[in-house]
Amino acid sequence: GPQTATCTSRALPTYIRKKLRAYVEGVGGRLDRTNLNQHEAEVNKLIRKEILKLDHFLGSELKRICPHPEELKSEDEARRFIDAHRGIVERAFSGTTLALVLVNIEQRLSWAACVGDSSVGLATTDSDGTVVGQRLCDFHTFKDPKEYFRVCMEHSSVENPLFDWDDRLLGWMSVARAIGDFALKLPSAYLANLFQHLGFECEPPMSTYIPKIISPPYMTAEPSVRFTDLQTFWTNGTKLFLYTDGVDGLVDGSLLFTPQKSSGADPIQIVAELLATDIDPHVEQVLGHEVEPRWSRENENRAMDVMGNLLGGKNVDRLEMATDQRRLSNVDKSSWPFHVDDTTIIVWTLDV
Repeated sequence: GPQTATCTSRALPTYIRKKLRAYVEGVGGRLDRTNLNQHEAEVNKLIRKEILKLDHFLGSELKRICPHPEELKSEDEARRFIDAHRGIVERAFSGTTLALVLVNIEQRLSWAACVGDSSVGLATTDSDGTVVGQRLCDFHTFKDPKEYFRVCMEHSSVENPLFDWDDRLLGWMSVARAIGDFALKLPSAYLANLFQHLGFECEPPMSTYIPKIISPPYMTAEPSVRFTDLQTFWTNGTKLFLYTDGVDGLVDGSLLFTPQKSSGADPIQIVAELLATDIDPHVEQVLGHEVEPRWSRENENRAMDVMGNLLGGKNVDRLEMATDQRRLSNVDKSSWPFHVDDTTIIVWTLDV
């Protein structure tokens, strides 16, 4: 559900802005190149703290109204409790990844932060015309050996296997970090006596995971936060972009156009090249279809250009495949699940 994402998008920018303004006022009213060395790391810490504070708030609010979920003795009692506190319960159960970037336009400085598998990137062009895509902070999936190892080390070998064949935690979660998702951060009684009665449909049912939750938390909202000096990149044509993991899936292709066959391409680099004025032909080879540099035409929307080209570009058949709800919902029980994950793209051009 979207509840945690909606809460995060509304609350977190306000929290960070308020704390950052207070911090800058406390160091003389300016944060610029004259004092950057003193305060760069402190701004990193401030952003990290506010992200973790929001996640903690979502969990603590649930524990405040429901400190003993085992006392909910029946499904009817749980549903009545949910009806009375639906907002708090849904925000704690639902989860969201995060990608954000703060830019000091005057000083050309930036701080990027990610939780989970959403991404922040920078698209630049070298003097020889080569387009370069740069990831501005780490993202977190269990395909990353560091994330896989971290979780394994936090739990007893008695719980093995912690991951299924597709590197999903407890057979449930593919993303390694998230805001919310307290079913995997709190004791199993919350899932058994409360969350599974929210009425969300899932396959397999939530009850499958109850005996697997032995030593929570299994997830964290710990963000990756990184400072980038944009001065050397601040030229016409350089672009900052943010996107959710649906873009990774479209570039990979194995759950949409080429079943069980991954492109192996770096999504950050592909998005950067799709944002170029002249798109290198190898991008078409990676995606498997022709692209249209200005896909949005008179709308002149660079995010839409990227999205349209990922979904099929000039290939009408592929565009129809990507929007065929019958195919994507696997009504015909295909041997390979077709899927397009939530896909959001934001693009901002650094103007001189």
